[in-house]
Amino acid sequence: MKQLLFILALILGTTGCNKLSEGVVRDIAFPEHDPQIAVTFMARPVADSLVARAHSSAGILDSIGSKRIKEAVYTLEHAAGNSITWGGEADWVQDLGHVLTDVDLEDGNWTLTVEAPEFETVTATQVMPPRIDSTGSYAYAYTAALEDELVEEDEFGSAYLTRIIDFSVTLPDRADAADYFLVRAQKAFNWEDFEEEEEAEFGGYAVLNPRVEDDPRIVWNQLCRGYLIQDIDAVEALNNLPFEIYQEAWGPELEAISAEPIVLEVCAISAEMAQYYERLDLINNPSGGPLFTEPVLAYSNVSSGYGCFGLYTSSALHLSFE
Repeated sequence: MKQLLFILALILGTTGCNKLSEGVVRDIAFPEHDPQIAVTFMARPVADSLVARAHSSAGILDSIGSKRIKEAVYTLEHAAGNSITWGGEADWVQDLGHVLTDVDLEDGNWTLTVEAPEFETVTATQVMPPRIDSTGSYAYAYTAALEDELVEEDEFGSAYLTRIIDFSVTLPDRADAADYFLVRAQKAFNWEDFEEEEEAEFGGYAVLNPRVEDDPRIVWNQLCRGYLIQDIDAVEALNNLPFEIYQEAWGPELEAISAEPIVLEVCAISAEMAQYYERLDLINNPSGGPLFTEPVLAYSNVSSGYGCFGLYTSSALHLSFE
């Protein structure tokens, strides 16, 4: 009996080794890719200039990858019928894209159309978010109080200042529509500022951090360098959102750095713009998601399926506190 089992095991082992030595060959058919226009354009109502970017989409087998489309022509058309057209070689700026200057967009529905030779025309539609400000029908409010302050001066007359400020903001929360916001410091911390051989004589930055960890309403977005905030179906869901602001400033005069302002940018953004940056941030930081999850695909509201047309309004919040 033992001899029979040994013979069977030997046969199975030999067969298995033969299959392993032959290998397993499986043909994977990669789909052919027809290049489409991938366009990215984020616009606000009033600006000195805005940049639109158009690239050709690329498939997995494309060795060259995506290319910029310098011949792309853009048309923004309002629901009322007025339109703006720019693009082509005339408006192309190297390393930027196609620049639209002297921007003045009215409220309402806008449709973006992008055309280019040898490409199918693509479109996307957006509604301008309400114009956010510290006053008016779509206003934010805030409170700020100084928690701690440290001032140091050296023998050479240079001064160094740090502050911790308790900050809370209340954002508009419409009952009949979803609201999305981006809040960030205009002078944020950046390691590149400290890579110079000699530190700047005068400088400073502010860091904005939520007081509550893992607040589902407030999510850091690295690409935007700020916090994406959205309302939740609850009464007063965006009231008194708590933050801490850490400020550092340095320079030759204490009076000057003590007066260094903290400026935050408060933006009301379209839902599509929010979703686009949420997805890109997940793709850019795959370790941020659960292990073994499905690959995250980029969101797009463009008819080609590539890119995003987003609208936003913004306001500069010059912080005052005691």
